[in-house]
Amino acid sequence: MLNSNWKSTALLAGICAVGAVLLFSAVISTLSLPILGTAGIASWFVLLVLTLAASRLTVSVTSSDGVRCYRKSLADGFVFLAVVLYAGPPANAVGPAIILAGLVGFVSTYRLSTRREMIFTTGMAIISTFIAASFYGLLVELFAGKASIASDTALPLNILLVPLFTLAVLQYALNTMATTWFLTIDAGKYKLIPSTESIVWTLTTQLAGAASAVLFYVAILQREFSFGLLGVLISALTHILYRFNEGRLDEVRRAEAERRRHIEEMATIHMNTIESLAIAIDAKDQTTHGHVRRTQIYATQMGQLFKVTEKEVQALLAGALLHDIGKLAVPEYILNKPGKLTEAEFAKMKIHPTVGGDILRRVNFPYPVEDIVRYHHEKWDGSGYPKGLKGEAIPLVARIISVVA
Repeated sequence: MLNSNWKSTALLAGICAVGAVLLFSAVISTLSLPILGTAGIASWFVLLVLTLAASRLTVSVTSSDGVRCYRKSLADGFVFLAVVLYAGPPANAVGPAIILAGLVGFVSTYRLSTRREMIFTTGMAIISTFIAASFYGLLVELFAGKASIASDTALPLNILLVPLFTLAVLQYALNTMATTWFLTIDAGKYKLIPSTESIVWTLTTQLAGAASAVLFYVAILQREFSFGLLGVLISALTHILYRFNEGRLDEVRRAEAERRRHIEEMATIHMNTIESLAIAIDAKDQTTHGHVRRTQIYATQMGQLFKVTEKEVQALLAGALLHDIGKLAVPEYILNKPGKLTEAEFAKMKIHPTVGGDILRRVNFPYPVEDIVRYHHEKWDGSGYPKGLKGEAIPLVARIISVVA
């Protein structure tokens, strides 16, 4: 907790406090429900056990870069069933659903997440279920009318379908947005976005949970347990398909990681080749021995101060080593002359940016190394060489090398 920023800690504390109040109220109201008397306690206990068992079955929500963000339980179908059974007549209470939601949030993340994530997931599950179940109640009242809500008979399925699937989508949206936001600020990252494929699959499991809740409800009303079995099969099949897809994505991620590793190895070899060439140039020009390495360090640090792009950083790394590659065309007696150069000698010295630029043009770097080599002797007032560029006409990376070289 000490390592996280105050924003995530404040958000966690707020979610925890609100969730605790809602859970306490839910427990008190549920204990006083007449429907959970001697006859109803058995069905409530069965629902509680099924929820506990299903809570261990989870699916992953991953970010767009393949990093696992958080886990989502498949037990939401039983939470939705609790909403249908108890949030409508005759009980008209959201307490049982809130208790189950808190249970699902805790069990599904226990030992699979950090303590902070577990607390947040549990609290947010309670809050999102309370909001979604309350909205469900409003929709049911809108579709069925106040008279039906006040009655002691269960509502027909056709009235509950739209509110139920709205409940599922709303709860999913609230949980996903809040959890993603929390994990983003808790990790100190600017933006953590779940992948589109991950959202599609986890939303599918959410809707499958709603469909299962419908079948469980029909099984209870009509005492046709084949509907309940079908609901279990839907949830199980969805989970199996998700696991299969998750395995496929893991293979894709491993292949992508291997490809990145290969690219990094080639980049390392590439940079080592550049450094070897720079050492050869450095050895020829004895008066500037070792300065290319210092130039590289200073250039990249200055580039960070100017917030240059990643390609420009790569250009500075390579360009700092190669900016004097054109000196291979300059005679050694000129490079190592202790005194002042004559006009003719200086004229020969001034060809090295052009020669270097021409050499690197054939290399076809994916970042602007050629600009550095060709223009690092230009000056802001236009008195430099080889083109006499002035001001911002000189590429920024070349200006940086000009200052630090």
